[in-house]
Amino acid sequence: MFSRRQTRYSIGTNMENTKTTDQANPDEVSLKTQLAVYGIGTFSTTTHFMLLVIVPIWARVNMGIPEGFTLGIVLGCRPLLSLFLSIHAGTLMDTIGTKRVLYFIGLMILTTPFMYPLLPFISALIVIQLLSGVCDSIGWMGAQTLVGQVMHGRTKYAARLGAVIRSGHVIGPPAVGAVWDFAGPLAAFSLVGLSGVGFLVSVMMLPAISARLTGSTENSETPRPPINLKSLLPRPSDYIASFKLLASPTIAIVILLGMMVHIGNNIQSTFYIVWLEKYVGIPATLIGLLISFSSIAAAGGSLAATPLRRRFPAFWVLWTSVFAALILISITPLLGKVAIVAGVSGILGWAIEISPLIAAYIVFCFVSGLRSVSNGIHQPIVITLMLRTVGPNEKGKAIGLRGTMNRVTSMIGPFLLGALAGMVGLEYGFYIIGILSSVIMLWLAWLMVRHPEIHDIQDRIKEE
Repeated sequence: MFSRRQTRYSIGTNMENTKTTDQANPDEVSLKTQLAVYGIGTFSTTTHFMLLVIVPIWARVNMGIPEGFTLGIVLGCRPLLSLFLSIHAGTLMDTIGTKRVLYFIGLMILTTPFMYPLLPFISALIVIQLLSGVCDSIGWMGAQTLVGQVMHGRTKYAARLGAVIRSGHVIGPPAVGAVWDFAGPLAAFSLVGLSGVGFLVSVMMLPAISARLTGSTENSETPRPPINLKSLLPRPSDYIASFKLLASPTIAIVILLGMMVHIGNNIQSTFYIVWLEKYVGIPATLIGLLISFSSIAAAGGSLAATPLRRRFPAFWVLWTSVFAALILISITPLLGKVAIVAGVSGILGWAIEISPLIAAYIVFCFVSGLRSVSNGIHQPIVITLMLRTVGPNEKGKAIGLRGTMNRVTSMIGPFLLGALAGMVGLEYGFYIIGILSSVIMLWLAWLMVRHPEIHDIQDRIKEE
């Protein structure tokens, strides 16, 4: 039998333990914090999609850059700077704080769009593209890192993030295109700049994030180290430490699977559009609608990630979704073949009488939707696996490593397909990419079987 004093102590201790448990309970993430993280992810990625619509027009029409090598450099250089800075940015999020890094990124998102019309020179345009690429890349990295820092790395929050950001991808591109047509370039770039305002407001809504320094106790009261020039400069030791994470089979396999996704994604944003316009004859307006439809389908895939991950091993769900997305992009030339289009024509004969393109367009919409669902499924799972595998002081570093490796395949995919198109034609280039991707995916499946310990993380990300 306990004394009254012991009882009071026990009750107080239990209350403290309950409070600690509540704070550690992922279900206790407030709506304000959720909206802040979702806003950061949405505004950073929407900026990218909006600029994809108007920068090519600005460069080719308004600046008079002819189609060719120079235009290719201008449009394709966006990932280059983030390739070298992703790990450093992730390290800064772990040391000086994610909020501090994102405040700076928000200011850049706000100002860089206005540089396009104010500095209409090729050399300046390349620099602006590099800076803009860093903005959306690190902004998205920050949102992923925050899933681990303030949302406890739970799949359901990563899934919601993947779904919510698609709203900007659906609304942003047609909105900025309409502003461009009716009000001109300055108004269109100004609309993109408004994303910076939304981004900064979202950062301000974030709660205080505890300092997670190596060897320290996580405590929201622990102050962040002061910012100085030395802390802002990239250090070789940070890059070495990040790449050492690849020694873990779990991290290495997650990174490799994520890299494969970006082969297909960047082919879809380049040569896939060329194929639709040149070889199928689909007009730009319908291509834009196809992109919006794909974004909606991807949102549905993101929401399906959590129930799928509960029923099946997370790594195999990730592998299957990535493999499916690669196969669906590599069969692009087959979708316009006479037999497939004729099959759809037989079902929608009345529509084909209106336009022979409708059958082909329906086929591309259906397959693009399936691919986007696969992409949507993979995204929250790969984020969760990365964040749950590393320690609390390595979350930004891990996301930075992932961003760096993704930038590599972001450039390799279109470059390789372009080279193949020059040698054997674009159609066979798609098929060869599919064969090479299949070989790599089967190799990754073999690694997953060979390292069964990677599946132990399934127990750590199991949700109630």
